[in-house]
Amino acid sequence: MSQEETLDFSEDIIDNKVESYSFFPIRFVCYVIAIPSLFLMVAGNIAAFIVGFVLLSVTLPIAVLQQRISVDLTNSRYREYSSFFGIKIGKWKSFKGFKIITITHSDRAVKMNVAYGGAESYANSTEFHLNLKKDNYNKLNIASGSYKSMFKKAIVLAHRYQVGIMDCSTKPNKKYDYAEIEAKYPNKTI
Repeated sequence: MSQEETLDFSEDIIDNKVESYSFFPIRFVCYVIAIPSLFLMVAGNIAAFIVGFVLLSVTLPIAVLQQRISVDLTNSRYREYSSFFGIKIGKWKSFKGFKIITITHSDRAVKMNVAYGGAESYANSTEFHLNLKKDNYNKLNIASGSYKSMFKKAIVLAHRYQVGIMDCSTKPNKKYDYAEIEAKYPNKTI
């Protein structure tokens, strides 16, 4: 599912990437170590083969491992799982009775360098999270992306489950009851 794509009304399972190792530097370093270790296994003697095998077996899983989440909205369950070459490891858990949908800003700071001056600056990420919230302690992050796409998904989910939306992207937070959502953003599928 792309970031700009909204939820289809026939879609019952949402599958999204959860924040995990970023490509740079952790995954990049693992790829840089895994590729030469493969060369050591092929071109070297038995000692080089053993060293290459150990390095490859440690770095390759980190390089290709993905942390994902699947949410089955029909059966009110979710699964956080690790995906490694199509193999999914993780158990389904129940998540019933969410009361509100929240849109929150990512707390991640993005570091920017000026090319010639060497100065560094930090800015807030432009990534937002879409959450199903049951109470103050139970929140399930189901998607992340731009504010516009998260708001579209939140409206579709609000119409589907007749719950409100809490927009925490700016201060003060904006809370929309379902009646306000129906009036302001009518359900176009009916």
